[in-house]
Amino acid sequence: MQNHAVRSRQWRQLLALTFAHLIADVYVGLIAPVLIPMRDRYDVSLTALIVITSLLAFSANVFQVPIGYLRATWTRPWLICGGVLLAGVSVFIPCLPVGPGSVIGMGALAMLAGLGVAAVHPEGLRAVHGLDAISSSLSTAVFMVAGFMGFSGGALLSATLTERFGLDSLMMLYLLAPLAIIPLLLSGVRLPVESAKPQSQELPSAERERTPIVPFVTLFVMASVLAICSQIQSTLLPSYLHEEAGYTLSFSGLSVTLFGVGGMVGAVVWGALAPRLGHLRVLLGTTLAGAPLTMLYLWLAPQTQSAAAVLAFTGFIVYTGFPLCIALARYSNSSLRVSQRMGLISGGTWGIAAVMLWIIGPIVERVGMRPLLHLIWFGYLAVAAMTLWQMRRTPAGK
Repeated sequence: MQNHAVRSRQWRQLLALTFAHLIADVYVGLIAPVLIPMRDRYDVSLTALIVITSLLAFSANVFQVPIGYLRATWTRPWLICGGVLLAGVSVFIPCLPVGPGSVIGMGALAMLAGLGVAAVHPEGLRAVHGLDAISSSLSTAVFMVAGFMGFSGGALLSATLTERFGLDSLMMLYLLAPLAIIPLLLSGVRLPVESAKPQSQELPSAERERTPIVPFVTLFVMASVLAICSQIQSTLLPSYLHEEAGYTLSFSGLSVTLFGVGGMVGAVVWGALAPRLGHLRVLLGTTLAGAPLTMLYLWLAPQTQSAAAVLAFTGFIVYTGFPLCIALARYSNSSLRVSQRMGLISGGTWGIAAVMLWIIGPIVERVGMRPLLHLIWFGYLAVAAMTLWQMRRTPAGK
């Protein structure tokens, strides 16, 4: 009975942490779907707006690294609460007055909002990993997928509101920030103080036998590639569907959201199955399947709206890769503390992905968005190859 009560309390705390993460990432996902209306309103190049979007993503992730290093002993979730409130300022990026300083103001707000988002991730993951009554792969999947669900849901919100009421209507979405804090405070969640003991030694023997010990550097590289795939898709796909394929702004945002819904369900399912099937086996199978599914979607997308169903199924299959890398990073071979590893793998990887956007931004103006979207399936194949190589080095291919 006592174990049941503990598990129920920890599930409430996990859901509160997950909701805060979801709302924080809603604010990151608002901008990419409205790049075309912003281009028309402010009369700036699409390349400049892609840089603004990548600045938000870059700061939201790179700042996670120092936060992961600085905080290892605080137990109350105040930084998570403050982070959500600060993340909300991103709603003002597309609502600034038109003028010569608009782009500079957008960049400053993007950096500020990104700092807020960055505070939520390593602290939230540290809290999630303290919920020892819930499987690590499952709790990590729930927490991380809610973030992407927020990101993709933000795409639908911003596209729909902008299409119906204009860019200025996005300011009302700031009200979501204080709403996210309430369940977090009511849940009584506390962040664990980290010990110097290696995490792999703290596992129960049965779980230790099922969990592969993978070098942190290997996981970081794989997670970086997966983050680049997601960043390219979430930034370019809505504009591609609206500008080049000719769909409405709201449908473009809906397509990204459907990928997030599929990813949310899939990551929870695969996260629960991973300890039984093998973490690396699941990672290999989902990335191998994700490549042809992505190619199929990109072929169908300009021809029919029904391709959105393929995109949702692709999310169900492939999105679990990133949460699995994070779950394995908890027990990886590394001298870094858990919060440091979480800051690097959840923040540093997406920071690298944001830098990739700076590189491909000018290329978009020359070749269009469709050719660059094909980098996604190539990235999935690269991760599958790295996973297969690691399986050959891991006992029993776990």
